[in-house]
Amino acid sequence: MGALGIGLAPVHALAAESLRIGAGRGTIDFAIGNSSLFRTTGSFKRWQGILQVDDADVSRSGVAVKVETASIEVLDSQQTAMLKDADFFDVARFPEMTYASRRVERRGENTFDIDGEITLRGITRPMRLDVSVTARKPDAPAGAAYARFKATGQLRRSEFGMVKYIDMVGDAVDISIRTDAWR
Repeated sequence: MGALGIGLAPVHALAAESLRIGAGRGTIDFAIGNSSLFRTTGSFKRWQGILQVDDADVSRSGVAVKVETASIEVLDSQQTAMLKDADFFDVARFPEMTYASRRVERRGENTFDIDGEITLRGITRPMRLDVSVTARKPDAPAGAAYARFKATGQLRRSEFGMVKYIDMVGDAVDISIRTDAWR
């Protein structure tokens, strides 16, 4: 496991710990299309994950996330239904999308590069997330927010077999994650 917002602050002598993340306290949003004619946004409504935070050695931190693909939602209900069919997420055959980190590197006091692998439609590809920790409360009690972070990344839908309308819509999909992590 690598990390997703892990290692979260200046190095202190804290022990490694497991934190939870999920849709109840965060969002996974996406945007596709960069023309003035087409840009659509959406989100996944059901997802959860685990962070391993090691302040003493950030490289031992990590994240694993599971997303229910059927929870995809865009503003237009017809587009939502289309994204669930076999030309796109094929939710009947591939009900989950996963991300697992492989490497975490600190870029700054509260910023990290996280290299991992995303698996979508049974295809696994590398994906980098740029992570910023926007708040941290290491003394937070169980159930309370321990940290808040945002992460961004990008994937090419063609690499996962989603090529329908690629000439009209585009290939690059921007991912944005904002979430709290809690004990």
